[in-house]
Amino acid sequence: MSAPHRSTTLLGAEGARELIAFLTRAETDTAGTDTAGPDTAEAVTAAADTTVLERAVQKDGPVHRLTFRRAKAAAPEPTGSAEPHLLDRHVLRLVPAPARSAAPAPDLFPPGTALLTNTRDHVSGVESLPLDDTLEATVGRARPRHIRVLVDLHHEDQAPSEALLDLHDALFRTAKACVTAASRPESFVVVVLGGVGARRVPHPCAGLFTGFAKSLALEWPGTSVLAVVHEARDLITAEPDAARETVTEQLLPVVYYAGGTRLLWQAVVDPGERAEPPVPRGDYTVVAAGGARGIGAELLLALARRDRPRLHIIGSTDPGADEPDARLERKDFIRMRTTGPERLTVREANLAYDRLGSAREVRDRLAALRKLCGADRVTYHLCDLRDEEAVRRVVRRITDAEGTVELLLNIAGTNRAASVEQKRLKDFRTVRDLKVRSYAHLKAAFGDRQPRRWCNFGSFVGFTGQTGETDYGAANDYFNTAALYNSSRGTREFTLGWTLWRDVGLGATPLMRAFLAKSAQFTAMPTAEGVDHFLHELDQAEQPAATVFFGAAERAAIEAAAPGYLDFCRTPAEPAPAAPRLPDFYVDDIVDRAPGRLTVVRAFSQDRDAYLHEHVVNGYPTLPGTFVPELAAEAAMHLVPGRVPAVIEDVRLESFLRVYKAGREEVKRVKARLIDDGPQESVVAVEVTGDVLAPDGRLLVKDRRHFTARVRLRDEPVAPPRWEHWDDQGAEPLADPYHVPNPAVLLSGVFVSTADTRTHPSGRRARYAPDRPGVERWFSGLVVPSVLLDGLARVCVLDRAELPGHGGGWTPLAVPRTIRRIDLYGGHTDASLAAAGTRVELYSLPSRLDLESDESNRAVAVTADGDVVLQIKDMTGVVLGHVHQTTGAYLERERRTSKGRETTS
Repeated sequence: MSAPHRSTTLLGAEGARELIAFLTRAETDTAGTDTAGPDTAEAVTAAADTTVLERAVQKDGPVHRLTFRRAKAAAPEPTGSAEPHLLDRHVLRLVPAPARSAAPAPDLFPPGTALLTNTRDHVSGVESLPLDDTLEATVGRARPRHIRVLVDLHHEDQAPSEALLDLHDALFRTAKACVTAASRPESFVVVVLGGVGARRVPHPCAGLFTGFAKSLALEWPGTSVLAVVHEARDLITAEPDAARETVTEQLLPVVYYAGGTRLLWQAVVDPGERAEPPVPRGDYTVVAAGGARGIGAELLLALARRDRPRLHIIGSTDPGADEPDARLERKDFIRMRTTGPERLTVREANLAYDRLGSAREVRDRLAALRKLCGADRVTYHLCDLRDEEAVRRVVRRITDAEGTVELLLNIAGTNRAASVEQKRLKDFRTVRDLKVRSYAHLKAAFGDRQPRRWCNFGSFVGFTGQTGETDYGAANDYFNTAALYNSSRGTREFTLGWTLWRDVGLGATPLMRAFLAKSAQFTAMPTAEGVDHFLHELDQAEQPAATVFFGAAERAAIEAAAPGYLDFCRTPAEPAPAAPRLPDFYVDDIVDRAPGRLTVVRAFSQDRDAYLHEHVVNGYPTLPGTFVPELAAEAAMHLVPGRVPAVIEDVRLESFLRVYKAGREEVKRVKARLIDDGPQESVVAVEVTGDVLAPDGRLLVKDRRHFTARVRLRDEPVAPPRWEHWDDQGAEPLADPYHVPNPAVLLSGVFVSTADTRTHPSGRRARYAPDRPGVERWFSGLVVPSVLLDGLARVCVLDRAELPGHGGGWTPLAVPRTIRRIDLYGGHTDASLAAAGTRVELYSLPSRLDLESDESNRAVAVTADGDVVLQIKDMTGVVLGHVHQTTGAYLERERRTSKGRETTS
């Protein structure tokens, strides 16, 4: 029914059997038990990265894989190696890729389809596969001709939920059940909803499913395997595109749809550009998750020779003390342990020998690192990265001792290559989880103290897929999409996709070297070149999120595998949509930026901020409390570029931001800290502080807090809810007290923004009447409709109160103290509303409101068409005084003396 993904034969079945037998032995020798942590597995993954090798035997034909030939571009210059580089550096990016065929779209769910999903979607006539223990029996009974997997990432965070990992397990179980039932399907299509944003940034968890699909496509050449990752959050929108892809000739088995554009991965040769001056060297901290053995150890040694940083290595191998038996040859050790008092089996003796050898290797590497960096500058932490609480404890010790971590190297991984038919679910989970869960545990443990740079050790297989690697491919593609997602948020996270290393780990064994020489299909990278590539990446001025290394041997096969793909990779691509310009009205400079935090500096003055003369509190030009959401939103948008404010909550106004003297600046610091960052929403905590100075300029108080707030950012403005306008029956006009001359709070000019203020049986209401010239002069660059927000807040005070001893007709003058929540809808600003002449009605309820109490209240700004523009929920304030509605007299708030008597000023 659909156009299969092409692949090319690199190994015959006999060669594959020989290789997989070797890999099975190598796994036993290096990976240890199922509970192996990062270091015991490293020799199979990062150390030798066997991902460029075919590792599964096809029963019905030769083994297949997708590779790439050399592109015509310069490789990066070696930084320390005397030999020219064998591998080129390629940067991955999603670019437009129009379909090469225009066949009519078929039904995405043809007869004989079975559906696996985590959504509530049900397709008529389609068998739904259960996620429970009956899945395999259901597949065996149904023998589906077509498999469809529908994945909804709408509510998923950066770290996959347990429910999503269960679905991923079920994806593997479904494929395995199809083979077990001798009913390999004609097509296997995965549709990922909410898997990419409009700016071509994938959801982090999308890689779990695309990496699986890439590997399965190579393992099942007779089945049309495809993954369609769509921006849409509903099947109705994504279905036409997904259906059309099933009959489209594919260059790769994964395609994306974002912003109405079809996208494909492009691998572009890019030698990179070193930073000038280089990134910090010497006195900085590196944390390596894994890295005591294999290529991790080689690269840490190179870093130690060059920079001598402080090193913290997290590993699961207990170095222990040296044991004489560990110095024996393997055969002598096995003979002694199988015939001695322990009476071990040969397998047990082999594993014991490997454990002792691993411990010795770790001790030797740590000794070498301490000799280079200093004994007190290298710390080894024994920890299984799959233990979340253990990871938290270790990271807490590191951050308490070091403060900011400059670089994290995420190296851990394991590999258990086998076809879907032969692979156990237990092994599938072990391979995937050691990378995916370890990554999630590290992210959570660092919390708001994320390392300045985060380097994932990925694999070429994450980009291309690999026969026998549905688990390893999924985990490494997750590293790619996670890095792309996080780098789009302004952090320096990147994934390096390594290939086979010639001199370390599996690639260094005589059998593997002989095999590689015979096949001439794989590039074995010398360690010196790998070190060059690694140090070159650390010195990049602009670090791409996803990079892969491969050479001439890998590229040569692409001509037969996917004609046209290399031309596609060399074709200049349309750039991704530019991020919108960040607001900077309240941003002079960013003086402290690190992953997950920044500090904005803004200098206020009576000349620069002359609008403050139109907002006077107790005689001084004062920033309105309702402008705090703007300060918070701007800082948050600089911390998380590409997202817009949707909610500002927990606003607390602790001290006025005033400009006391002409000619003297009041410098304020706006500190933003990322407390949650998910695919659907980012949450940023903001604090505004400033120093208190004496008239002569002396510092009286350092960093006095003015305001705090929390900003929720989303990819696009929230669609407005509807509001039914009140009729005006029973309304009574009431003057806005803030425009009547008084010594407490006097607003004029641009802050005269309401008209038709009146009480109403249901509450209070008014009409928004902005001063368009004033708004355009001062506030054209604001992202929060702050003048509207100020006017809406003032509507809440409209009342006629009785004051003891002074009669009735008094309206309070209050300043806000807290606001529980402000909802912003539709992306409106003061400037856009004024320019469009949009009529906006303002409502406040309930009818009786005491702002100094904790009672619930609500204020809403609504267009004439009934769309809500913004909403205030649960505001409290402090009453400074009262203005008489008839006489305009001002009465200061009654205060209590030290003896408890009330006085009136």
